[in-house]
Amino acid sequence: MKIITRILDVLCKVFKWITALILAAMLVASVAEIIRRYIMGHSFVWADEFVRYCIVAVAFLGGSVAYREAGGLVSFDMVQTHIYGKIRVVLELLINTIVLVFSCYIFYNSIQNLQLPSIFRQISIGLGISMAIPYLPITIGMGMLILLALEKYYTIFCNCRSGAYNKHPAKPEEGGTDA
Repeated sequence: MKIITRILDVLCKVFKWITALILAAMLVASVAEIIRRYIMGHSFVWADEFVRYCIVAVAFLGGSVAYREAGGLVSFDMVQTHIYGKIRVVLELLINTIVLVFSCYIFYNSIQNLQLPSIFRQISIGLGISMAIPYLPITIGMGMLILLALEKYYTIFCNCRSGAYNKHPAKPEEGGTDA
């Protein structure tokens, strides 16, 4: 399992770098579009479309990686931090199962959509690319989320076996840890 964890660590770092590069490209395109539109009175045909596609890519690629990080995504953190024992294990298993089922559903449907001629052959107006390219981050992000949800089952079972869920969660101090 350590090899799989290392592979997922590398994949998460790659996804973070890709997400950062997409955000940077989005920023450059947005600033260039603002300058060109409001100062020069002209507009790039492709800029708005490019930014929209980048938002989708950041949401699905970055969101999948954020699921692995503690506190990376909005979850039942408020509830989870105040319970312990078997109830917490059941809650974490339930949340992870819901995430896994939803991810599998979206992953399957995104693959079906990518194979449709109406998506694959359609060309975007502004960028002139196949519409399969903007849809691809959805499939990749959901595939990664499936892998990370499966890994989380292993983490939950290891924590359960080690007794980590039997300890009462410590109350965080205001102003930081161990202030």
